[in-house]
Amino acid sequence: MKMLGLIFADGHDARINELTARRTYAAIPFGARYRIIDFFISNMTNSGIRNIGFVATTKYESLMGHTRYGGEWDLNKRKSGLTVLPPFSFFNGEVRYENVLEALQANVSYIEKNTEPYVLFTGCNAIGNIDYTAMLERHIATEASFTCLCTKNPSNKSDGIETTEYKIDSDGRIEDIVIHDDVTPDAYVATNTYIMGRENLLDILKRSIDQNKTSLRNDILKPALKSSKIMAYKTEEKLLFVDTISSYLKSNLDLLDPDIRHELFGQELRPIITRTGNSAPAFYSEDSISTNSLIAAGSAIEGTVRNSVIFRNVHIKKGAVVENCVINQDCTIGEGAVLNYAVLDKNVVIHNKRLLSGYITHPFYVQKDAII
Repeated sequence: MKMLGLIFADGHDARINELTARRTYAAIPFGARYRIIDFFISNMTNSGIRNIGFVATTKYESLMGHTRYGGEWDLNKRKSGLTVLPPFSFFNGEVRYENVLEALQANVSYIEKNTEPYVLFTGCNAIGNIDYTAMLERHIATEASFTCLCTKNPSNKSDGIETTEYKIDSDGRIEDIVIHDDVTPDAYVATNTYIMGRENLLDILKRSIDQNKTSLRNDILKPALKSSKIMAYKTEEKLLFVDTISSYLKSNLDLLDPDIRHELFGQELRPIITRTGNSAPAFYSEDSISTNSLIAAGSAIEGTVRNSVIFRNVHIKKGAVVENCVINQDCTIGEGAVLNYAVLDKNVVIHNKRLLSGYITHPFYVQKDAII
């Protein structure tokens, strides 16, 4: 593949401080055994991209530990690699960049040293199984300056968070870029995923540095709509948004739908890969009840689990009831405890007979390492 891949790991358009207090956005656990970044690295490698850089400004230690040298994605080769890009701007070693354009400006040298003629750069806010090869083919066929990925079906995108939408003509050209606080019905919602020619991108970045430009959308894309060919790539593939704790719960629970699960994980030529674990198979006692749930290896189920996503090494003790929940790795749910619409971060202990109840729009969240 003749593309370089860049992943922005910080989730600039999300308000999910509960899960990013100790980790960067792309390191958030998802789907019982994955992290959000797994989907983006997998999409890139499945599309033939062999050089990938990920950009994170803070709290990226767990992300580095998870991705290591990219071995799970077969990126630890002489002519390929997964690169952690530094969190400081090249023109000021003490100030971290705060948006996509500044991150690109800070990594001009990385883009220059790679020889792929095209660059794909993406945020992590829309989880899916995307064929970037088809997107590149359209970029080349239309001779676009930018090609921007968008969707009409932004599943679980939260209202009240700034949403970028594209107005698109009959040929797929973007005529206008508008900002809303809520998702407009039938609108084409941006996913912060773009393809550009490498030389064109470098030229834009260098000029933007000289002119003190700081916003990709307002300083680069919008002014170019009339003078350049900015094209939309309208994906029909399922995209799950994670921008609040509520949408995190909803998007995880969406995986309980067999059709959605198949669309994300059942593509034979586009597998979603993660770091492998060495846990034993999940254990279910004779008295346990498990229905419509994803339960990862290493877990011990002695109580009842319904409509929930359970990560590795979770212990749900006798008489406990867990329903409509996401329980992250290494949690313990005590005997007789009842949890409904709860999100537990890692290493949480819930003592016997505790009751935790939220709602799909306002989950009961328990922070990492807490004891209740």
